[in-house]
Amino acid sequence: MFYGQELFGESIPILIRFIPVTLFYFLVPTAISLLFGAWICKVRTGKKGLLYRIVSLFVSFFRGTPGLLQLYLVFFGLPQLALLFGYNINRWHPGFFYIVATCLNFSAFVSEAYRGAYEAIDKGQIEAGIAIGFNRFQNFLYVIAPLTLKTALPNLKNLEIDLLKGTATAYVIGVVDVMGRADKLVSLHRGYGQLWILSAAGLIYFLINVVVEVVFSLTEKRLRLSERSVHAS
Repeated sequence: MFYGQELFGESIPILIRFIPVTLFYFLVPTAISLLFGAWICKVRTGKKGLLYRIVSLFVSFFRGTPGLLQLYLVFFGLPQLALLFGYNINRWHPGFFYIVATCLNFSAFVSEAYRGAYEAIDKGQIEAGIAIGFNRFQNFLYVIAPLTLKTALPNLKNLEIDLLKGTATAYVIGVVDVMGRADKLVSLHRGYGQLWILSAAGLIYFLINVVVEVVFSLTEKRLRLSERSVHAS
């Protein structure tokens, strides 16, 4: 039943070479979505005009439909949309479509994490920033942003972990990362030892996840220490 255990050790060095690819499809959507999510949050906490309604519909759609479905919609739909404008992007690297779909999905969730954190801020601290002479940008940079980030950090950590695990779906459209390479190894061996090959991939994802959790834990600790030093001064 558990034949092929030798493939566990043989697969790990092969799969390790694809860690940079997985990290790329994890870090790029992270960077873009943190910024795009902040803009969405700004719109969602502002005046309830037409833009607010459009953005709210965007958030509802990407939070309310499966990520894999969104990936397929972007992968098959975006080339059709581009053709309407005279562009043929059918031969573009599948990773591009994965990044687009992931950014759209992840930004919706990030914006809600930001929004909840922003609405939890003590408005007296915002008023205090204005009282000491901060302009709107300075108040955002030194008061609103740090407080929002600190409150949102636990939710962002959970979202980042989900994003990391979600990179495993990229292989379904042809991206060869850790999971994509594991799938090819399973096919190469015609299913022999597939349990061990997939276990090797699972171990790698788990170890990357541990690193992500440690980074967030250190960030939370640093923010707490910074806050204490400010109060002490």
